[in-house]
Amino acid sequence: MKANKNKILSLFLAVLLSWSCQEIIDLELDQSEPKLVIEGNLTNERVIQKIKISESLNYYDTSELAPYTEAVVRLMDVDYNSLFYFTYSSEDSVYQSNSPFGLAVGQEYIIQIEAKEELLEVKGHVLENATLDSLYYLSAEELEALGQPVFGDGYFMFVNGKLNNEGIEYFKLEVTVNDTLRNSRNDFSNSVLTSEFFGSEFQALPVPGSFEEDDSVVLELYTLNEDVYQYYVEFINLLFNDGGVFSPPPVNPDSNIKNLTNPENEPLGFIQFSSIQRRSLVIKKRD
Repeated sequence: MKANKNKILSLFLAVLLSWSCQEIIDLELDQSEPKLVIEGNLTNERVIQKIKISESLNYYDTSELAPYTEAVVRLMDVDYNSLFYFTYSSEDSVYQSNSPFGLAVGQEYIIQIEAKEELLEVKGHVLENATLDSLYYLSAEELEALGQPVFGDGYFMFVNGKLNNEGIEYFKLEVTVNDTLRNSRNDFSNSVLTSEFFGSEFQALPVPGSFEEDDSVVLELYTLNEDVYQYYVEFINLLFNDGGVFSPPPVNPDSNIKNLTNPENEPLGFIQFSSIQRRSLVIKKRD
C-alpha cells in the first residue's frame, strides 16, 4: 500500500513539474515585404462598382489592413480598350467607378491595376445565370409527412430551376435573413456550389439552413468563373484547417490576379466577375 502511495505522489509531482516548466515561446519570424491584397466583385447590376486594395501585415501584427491608395485601376474589354476607371474613395477606403454601370452578360472583361511599379491583370467572363423557376418552403412536419429526412425544427427552403450554359457551372449562393447575411464558417462552405452535384435541371434543390416563421429571406445567386470557384474551395479548406499534425500546412489560396511585371510576386485575393439572380420571400405559417 505504501509503495502505491509513493507511486501516486511521484506521478502527481511529475505533473506539477511539467506544468511549471511550460513556457510560451514567440518564434522570430522573418519580416516579409507587404503584399497587395485585392478584393472585388463586379456584377451585371447597374451600380457603382468597387474594388478594395490593401497591404498585408506580418504574422504578429494585429492591426487592420492598411489601404493602398496609389494604384491606377481600369476596366477594359478583351481588345484592351479602356471602358471605366476606378478612383480611390477615402470615405469607403475602396476604388470605385466614377459612374454606375453593369457588366454585360456573355462578355469577357479585363481589370488592370498599376501599383508599386508593377502591372497586375485579371480576366473574367460574365456567364448567364441559372433560371430560378420557383422558390418555396416546407415545415419540418410537412417534410416528415412526405417521408423526407428532417434535420431540426422550423422551415426549410427549396429551389426549382435550370442551367443555361453547357458544361459544369459554378455559383455562390448568399442567404440574408432579416437583413443579416449568414456568413459563419459553415454558411460560407455551403454557399459555394458546382452543378456537378445537381445537374442542368434541378428540382427541390435545398437552400442551406433552416428558417423561422416571419423570417424575411433574400437569396442572391452569383455565377463564378472556375478560377474564383477554386479560390473559394481553397479558402474553405483554410477555414476548416485545425493546424493539427494530420492537417496540411496552411497556404494562401491561389489568386486569379496575375503579376505581368514580376510573376513571382502575385498579390493575394481575387476579383470576381458575376451575373446575379435575386429572389426573396417571407416565411408564413400555413393554416
